[in-house]
Parts: sequence; structure tokens; C-alpha cells
Amino acid sequence: MCLNRRNNPIVILPIAMMFLVIGILWPRIIHTASHDGQNWDDFLRGGVFGLAIGILLLTVIRLYRQCRSGQSRNSTET
Repeated sequence: MCLNRRNNPIVILPIAMMFLVIGILWPRIIHTASHDGQNWDDFLRGGVFGLAIGILLLTVIRLYRQCRSGQSRNSTET
């Protein structure tokens, strides 16, 4: 018996959390040399936050649908 990782949304949560951590630590890791690069820096940081929020939202929606259909969160496959 193995976990069906493709249909298990819990597996995706650490990826979303990784993007959140990258977005939070972005200003301490990436330093722009001029103010021209600041706009791109903010754009990319916002994109990382948007990606993290989108992944989390889709995970919650998939978990909700699984609970409504009566499947367990840790579905197994033989």
C-alpha cells in the first residue's frame, strides 16, 4: 500500500510554505543596486507571494472537495 501522492493535497502544502518563506525573506536575500531594479524586485516578490497564496487556496479547495465526497485525506491505493 502506498500513498496516492497525486491526489493528496497535503503533499503540496510544504511547497506553498516554501514560497511564503522565500517571499518573506526576499528583502534580506536580494539587494538591488539602483532604484530602477526596485520595481522589478517588488514585482517578483509579489509574484512569489501570489504563487504561494494560490497554491494554498487550491489545496484548501481540494481538501474541501475530498471531505465533501467522503474520501479520507490519506487515501491509499493497493
